[in-house]
Amino acid sequence: MKKVLFHIILIFSMLFCNLGFTSAQEQAKQMALPEPEAAQSAALEDYLKGYYSQVFGINISTIFDLNLYASIEKWLGTPYRYAGKTINGIDCSSFVNKIYESAYCFFIGGNSANMYQKVKHIKKEELTEGDLVFFRINRSKNISHVGVYLGDNKFAHASRSKGVIISDLTHPYYKKHFVKGGRVEFHTN
Repeated sequence: MKKVLFHIILIFSMLFCNLGFTSAQEQAKQMALPEPEAAQSAALEDYLKGYYSQVFGINISTIFDLNLYASIEKWLGTPYRYAGKTINGIDCSSFVNKIYESAYCFFIGGNSANMYQKVKHIKKEELTEGDLVFFRINRSKNISHVGVYLGDNKFAHASRSKGVIISDLTHPYYKKHFVKGGRVEFHTN
C-alpha cells in the first residue's frame, strides 16, 4: 500500500509540479494546441495579463509568468504574523517560500538571511520577474526582509504593518533599506 501511494504521489508531482522547470511559454509551444484552442488560450493569457497589470500596478509588457501572479494574488491582504505560515498570518520568508512552492514547485527554505546566502546576488538593474529582493530593515548587519520582484520596480512581500502587499522599490523607505537582488538557481539533475 505504501509503495502504491508513493507512486501516485510521484506521478502527481511530475504532472503538476513541472519538475523540468520549463516556463509556461515553453510548455504552451510544446503542446501545440489546435488553431481555435490556441487562439482562445492566447486571448485568455492576454486577459489575465491585463487583469494582473491592473491588480499589481505593473506594465502589461513585463508580465510573463502568470503562475507567479496567480500565486501572489491568493495571499494579498494576508496579515503579517511572525513565523506564520498560513493564510491567517504569514511572515516575509514563509511568504516567499509559499510563492516559490506554488509557482515553481521549489522550496528555498530558511529565513530571509538564510535565503540571501542561497541565491546568486544581482544588482537592482538586473532584477527580473520572480527574483528576490533583500533588505536590512533593522539596524542589524543581517538581512531582515525579503520579497518577490515583479517588474516595474514593484515587489510582493509580507509587511509587518500591512500584511501581504505590493510595494515599490523607488519608495524612499525601501530605497534606503534595499541591499541586493537574488536569483534562485534551479538545479535539475
